[in-house]
Order: sequence, then C-alpha cells, then structure tokens
Amino acid sequence: MREKYLGHVMLVLAPLFDNFFLYTINDIPAAAMFNFAWEGALLIIVCEIFIRIEALPLIYRCTLEFLIVNQIPPLVYFVLPGKYHAMSATYFTFASIIDVTLGTLLMFAVANVYVNFLTKQYEELRMARYDGSHDGLTNLLNYDSFHNHMNELSQKSSKHQIICILDIDDFKKLNDTYGHLEGNDVLVYFTKRLFAEVKAHFGELASVYRFGGEEFCVSVHGVTVEDCLEMTDKLAEELRTKDYVTATGDKITVTFSGGIALGCDKKDIKNVLREADKALYYSKRHKKGSVTCAKDLEKKSTDTDMPLSY
Repeated sequence: MREKYLGHVMLVLAPLFDNFFLYTINDIPAAAMFNFAWEGALLIIVCEIFIRIEALPLIYRCTLEFLIVNQIPPLVYFVLPGKYHAMSATYFTFASIIDVTLGTLLMFAVANVYVNFLTKQYEELRMARYDGSHDGLTNLLNYDSFHNHMNELSQKSSKHQIICILDIDDFKKLNDTYGHLEGNDVLVYFTKRLFAEVKAHFGELASVYRFGGEEFCVSVHGVTVEDCLEMTDKLAEELRTKDYVTATGDKITVTFSGGIALGCDKKDIKNVLREADKALYYSKRHKKGSVTCAKDLEKKSTDTDMPLSY
C-alpha cells in the first residue's frame, strides 16, 4: 500500500517538472504550472483503471497506459488561454504524438523481451531452490531443510518446541514382498495423509520433513504434546479405515510408530531431537503402531539407548 501511495505522488509530481521545463524554456505563465494538478489527477485515474484490467498481462497494460498517459499533457494545454494554444500546437503536433507512440511501443517491445527473460530466470532459480529443499518423491521438505531448521532453532530457546518423529512399520518387509515401486507408492500414500493431518491440526505452525527412507519428522511450535498425540491418533485412524491397495489388489493397513519430545528453556533443540528419537525406538521395540512421549520414558532405560542419526 505504501508503494501505491508513493506511485501516486510520483504521478502528480511528474507533470509539475514537465510544466516547469516549459515555463523556463518556452515562456509560458507561472499560473500554467498548476496544470500539473489536472494532469496528475488524470494520470492517477488512468493508472487505477489499468491496474484493474487483470485479464491483460502486466506488460500490455503498461504499454496501453503509457500510450494514453503520454498524450495527456498536450490535451491539458488546450485549457490554457487562446494564445497558448499555438504554443501547444507547436510543441505537441500530430507528428510528435506519432513519434511518442512509436517510441513507447518500441520501449515496451524491448521491455517485454527483458521481462520474459527475467521471469524465466526467476522460475528456473525458484525451481532449483525447491528441488534443493524438497524431497523428489514426496515433495516434503528434505533432510537438508531439516538440518537448516535445526540450526535456526538452536539459536533460540526450545521452549514450546515439539519434535515428533514417525516411522512406517515393517517397511522393509513391504518392499521385499511387493517391490520398491510399490514401496514408493506407499510412501506417497502415507505422506499425503500425514501432511493433511498436520496442516489440519496446526496450519502454518508446523513443518513436515522426510528424513529419508520411511522416516518423517514434524516440527511444531506453540502447541502441547496432547495436541500432537491427537494428531497422530487421527492419522492412525485414517490409515486403519482406508487400507492401501497394491497393484495386485492386496489390501495393506499401513501403521507407524512415533516418538514425541517437548523442549523447555534449559533444553537445547538437539537434545529434544535425541529424546524424540529415543522415544521412537522405544515404540518400535516394545509396541509397534504406538507413539511414545519422551517424558514417559524411564530416564535410565537401557532400551532407549539408541544412536541418533542427526
């Protein structure tokens, strides 16, 4: 909005400088300088009209706008007293209007080529950045993005930051039985439901990552562990009620195990990640298809003494 108001100010001031030039060079009266108010108002009206013609690409709107805007000054000068009509006719002839029109068209032809070039470059850069930060199979944020996310969080307090790690159960067995292509389809199937549940519960507060293989991570701030457990329960229920159907027609109920850890003022984010990782392995060893909270684990349990892959 600020840029729009600044643009309006520039539209009004531009005729003022034009009129000042005519005043100093061509000896028109000082009162004529106030025609900039008329011209500026007309410029704003024209620009506002063309801003709203969204059916036309921006470059064409700008071309038409300039073709009209460049003809406003000579038209406005005809409101001056009679003797200045001659001055207007001298400096704003039909030939000069044609020259301005052709010059405007040439300028925007060159601008159109340049804008298309920049747009293509921007799109290629955007796609390269997307490919570098997202997993090619699931379109989730990838491990490199998660690593960067952890580095950012390490600069802050981990209070109210929750890490939830989920792992599809018996995925290797599924791959061995049905093949890796079917396994990839299961990953996509699981990803869609996971992403939908996370966004339904937490919206933009959460981000979802694929660590690699069949392991996923949800990072969310400002919610409770109970909120996360509710999300995983809904996801498990969704997977139970809608079996995955293989290419051979077999029905598979996809289940997952998980671990959840909550940060606090005294906890580094990497420790939160370690706790979530330990809770996940506890679930996989003791009760597949369940989600364990790190706070519920016994502190000295040897069963959770697992290496962290981060």
